[in-house]
Amino acid sequence: MSDRTRKVESQLKEIVGEELAGLSDPRIQGLVTVTGVRVSPDLGQATVFYSVLQGEDEKAAHEGLQSAAGRVQAAVGRQTRLRRTPKLRFERDTVVDRALTIEAALREVRTNDHTND
Repeated sequence: MSDRTRKVESQLKEIVGEELAGLSDPRIQGLVTVTGVRVSPDLGQATVFYSVLQGEDEKAAHEGLQSAAGRVQAAVGRQTRLRRTPKLRFERDTVVDRALTIEAALREVRTNDHTND
């Protein structure tokens, strides 16, 4: 991955995060965190990875993100110096879920170790 691609991904992550934080849609307001952005080699597409607070309605959050995509993409276009604005696609980040699952499993192992002492 080139330095330029990394810079674009970092810039998009910041812009998208700020835009989402400023939206008043209750499906995403304060519930969604942008965890990363991956752009295609031609910078024409950008996948925005996000996580949702545990216990919140993930489907509603995804619908809120889809609804806000045009507005967020317009902000990206205004705030970047790219020739063409990447088309945004939102995808839930499963890394957070996997980390929570591993953490719960480790907690269970520790609990079982203490009860077997």
